[in-house]
Amino acid sequence: MKVSNSSNKFRKLEEFVFEIYDETYIESLDDVGAAEITEEYDEVDFKTDLNAEQLEIVNSIQGPMLIIAGAGSGKTRTIVYSVAKLLVSGVKPSEIMLITFTNKAAKEMIKRVEALLGKKPKGIWAGTFHSIASRFLRMYAKTLGLKPNYTIMDESDAKRLMKLSIEKADVKDIKERFPTSTMAKAILSFSINCNKTISEVVQWKYKQFDHDAIFMKLRDVLKIYSTKKAEDSLVDFDDLLVFWNRLLDERFVAKLVAKKIKYVLVDEYQDTNYIQDEIINKIIQQNTEHNLMIVGDDSQSIYGFRGANSQNIMEFSKRFDNCRVFKLTQNYRSVPEILDLANESIMHNFSKYKKEMHTTRKNGMKPIHVSTESDEYQAEFIVNMINRLKFEEYDLDDIAVLYRAGYHSLRIELELQRYKIPYVVHSGVSFFERAHVKDLLAHLRIIHNPQDEISWSRILTLFKGIGKKTSSKIFDLISAKNHSLDYLTLDNHLFNILNKLKIPKLVREEICVYLTKFFISIKYNKPNEVINKLIHQLRKYLEIQHEDWQDRLEDLKQISIYSQNFDSISIFLDSITLNKSTFESKKVGLSSIEI
Repeated sequence: MKVSNSSNKFRKLEEFVFEIYDETYIESLDDVGAAEITEEYDEVDFKTDLNAEQLEIVNSIQGPMLIIAGAGSGKTRTIVYSVAKLLVSGVKPSEIMLITFTNKAAKEMIKRVEALLGKKPKGIWAGTFHSIASRFLRMYAKTLGLKPNYTIMDESDAKRLMKLSIEKADVKDIKERFPTSTMAKAILSFSINCNKTISEVVQWKYKQFDHDAIFMKLRDVLKIYSTKKAEDSLVDFDDLLVFWNRLLDERFVAKLVAKKIKYVLVDEYQDTNYIQDEIINKIIQQNTEHNLMIVGDDSQSIYGFRGANSQNIMEFSKRFDNCRVFKLTQNYRSVPEILDLANESIMHNFSKYKKEMHTTRKNGMKPIHVSTESDEYQAEFIVNMINRLKFEEYDLDDIAVLYRAGYHSLRIELELQRYKIPYVVHSGVSFFERAHVKDLLAHLRIIHNPQDEISWSRILTLFKGIGKKTSSKIFDLISAKNHSLDYLTLDNHLFNILNKLKIPKLVREEICVYLTKFFISIKYNKPNEVINKLIHQLRKYLEIQHEDWQDRLEDLKQISIYSQNFDSISIFLDSITLNKSTFESKKVGLSSIEI
């Protein structure tokens, strides 16, 4: 059974467009700097352009340096001016490596360096870990046993190859549900990037697949995937880091790196994972002076769920006896009242670098902390505040409501709908447009109206191998004699109906079991009782199909809580449908904090 995918949150975090930033392309490290001449750059007034903390860093670029850059503290400016300082001091562009977490960030930084110096510093190793890794691999593909014309797969291609590997492994004989191609690929990625075994990743992230039969077959799938990549000269994003890491163990490459790359700067170090940290460590170990500047903020480490290890930045200063720690504490973004609240919050972190952020901005409005008895009262308070701001002639476009996770939007959306306040959800889709929410509501609509073919189609097409045509045929047979749902569960009526169609036996049995359990929930009167039964039934399918299954499950639980206000399914469905149809334009912005 497959469950519809509505949330792009995790997909946006895990997938990215691959690109090589630097236009200059060299064939070997031996060529780096061979034809370079000393450049003349515009004069830069570092003392005027930088604050005292930034200036101290820029004037101290030597040896291992840890820069703890608080939010809004001019981190990017400091990195840009550090690169400029190296260049005007006579360091060649090809002797500088600047690693960022997006190629867009690298491109922007180099543009700012160009604007500062009056000319573009051609040859800097600037880009993401993956893009710089690709440059190394293109140079030394033969050393790694790769064909020079190897192809880099994007995430969608890698998932397609994983799907093909699953099909070749023939997982049909396993009774338990097998991971999807997306999940199998994620398991492999976590294993590589976090230095864990496949078994450890499954127990850590995917306990629903912790079965011996699944684990043994998963090993076969990953072996097929690896073999196929080698045969077809393919590499995925994880391979780029694996091969780069392996390449740095080659003695002649290590010597060239030490000779050619003199300074390494890494941005957002709190978001690096195990293999990225190991790569940086190997590069800098070849540098006799250990000229490494890492920049980040332990208080902004938010990507642990996808393999980032904040300990990389916490433990960095312990690796080198002469490591110096600098702090950027001048905030240019927030008013004092916001900064005071942030400082107070961060103070309670258990593991942190101590820093006290300050600002020169003028005083603003003091944040208000409001505690309410329930989500319902909280939504009422928010909408009352919006109405008050409307009365004071504030534009709705200037109002935003932020929440920690998507499922928190349910009450707020319902309350906005009740008062006919237009809004738009910026993080994904509105609550009732999420596919898993619509799937749940389709069950309720069938209970309310068994002749609802649209809802039947939505449920039936959840099953693997059931398309719109087959679902339509099933519906025609089920609804032909206008029998009640209870009738279908008696004397194998449902099974006999499905036997009339060419549906694989396992799928037929799965549909029968699922629908029989679904029909049992009809016996409950209250909407929330029915929904709770359906949530229990849907849970295992959400676990199997989606990495963010817990967020999806929480969405469904919120529906159950909200449905407690209604005595019947029909009234509950009417309330949702009528409220949804009351707004056309969209103005107030709603978004989870992580877009």
